[in-house]
Amino acid sequence: IVNPISDDGSSEAIYLQQPFKYFGCTYNQIYVNNNGHLTFTEPLSAYVPYLNAGIDIIAGLWTDLDNRNGGTISYREDTNSAVLAQVTQAVNQYFPNVPFTATSAFVATWDSVPYISGGGVVTFQVVLVSNGDRSFILINYDDVAETARVWPAGYDTVDSVNSFTIPAASAPELSSSSNINVNGRWSFRVDVLANFLPFGDGDIVNPISDEGSSEAIYLQQSFKYFGRTYNQIYVNNNGHLTFTEPINIIAGLWTDLDNRNGGTISYREDTSSAVLAQVTQAANQYFPNVPFTTTSAFVATWDSVPYISGGGMVTFQVVLVSNGDRSFILINYGDVAETSQTWLVSVVKILTEFTNSTNE
Repeated sequence: IVNPISDDGSSEAIYLQQPFKYFGCTYNQIYVNNNGHLTFTEPLSAYVPYLNAGIDIIAGLWTDLDNRNGGTISYREDTNSAVLAQVTQAVNQYFPNVPFTATSAFVATWDSVPYISGGGVVTFQVVLVSNGDRSFILINYDDVAETARVWPAGYDTVDSVNSFTIPAASAPELSSSSNINVNGRWSFRVDVLANFLPFGDGDIVNPISDEGSSEAIYLQQSFKYFGRTYNQIYVNNNGHLTFTEPINIIAGLWTDLDNRNGGTISYREDTSSAVLAQVTQAANQYFPNVPFTTTSAFVATWDSVPYISGGGMVTFQVVLVSNGDRSFILINYGDVAETSQTWLVSVVKILTEFTNSTNE
């Protein structure tokens, strides 16, 4: 379907056959806006981009475009088997540790659309890929002309907790840049809740095993935990982290989980500036009287892991935040199904100084 020829125009509300999860929100409609972006709750005519826009937005190339002078802006929701196979293959290639089969692809294309100031045209495409539970964005760039106008490309959320701007110095660089080693293509996973840390390239996936665990994970940044300093940790499939004997334990959701039936359990120690800034901001917000700047974040995520008894799945994340002297734990929850199994969420320290161990 082709958008109307209109300066700063938009599509009508497009009702999606397959809902799209976007950082904790589930949307059943979307708008394709002529000025290079997609929005969910309402059309957006803005042609001058601005940071912290206060809306959920996906911007292939947000700038002042004008389809009155040529080009087409079009969209479709595609469930054709060949297209679904193509986008499934792409997601599996770029996110090999996330089991995924696409059931819908929403495709929006800006084809040879001129800048309003003239001087060249842009061609790019934004594809929203979903299976109802997991969602990804693919942004494809073809020829993008240089422009003196302001522009960004990337995505933002209502509260800007999850936000990313493609780091290209000029618009034509979009055609040769990438975060997945494919020139002119960027890909992002966007179904995780806004307070979740995004999945990283360095995520290591736990073995598929009932009652399994990671190997010993040696930390670059030691973690202080109630008077002890640890340089290693284990991520256990049944929803908890342990350090060594005696068992000091952090339980995001300690129960009988089974990744043999689906889901992924993954972890990484992250020192990227974006993640450190995010967890530093969180620690400063929740503990305003404690001066703190993070130097390491250990991120363990249980993503859509089923209970062993069936009946539902759980998604949660445990983040150990440290600067070597001070330590914090952040636990983020996504969808957690009801269960009749015994379960516990707890931080437990085993005091070996006592003859009878005491739980705190």
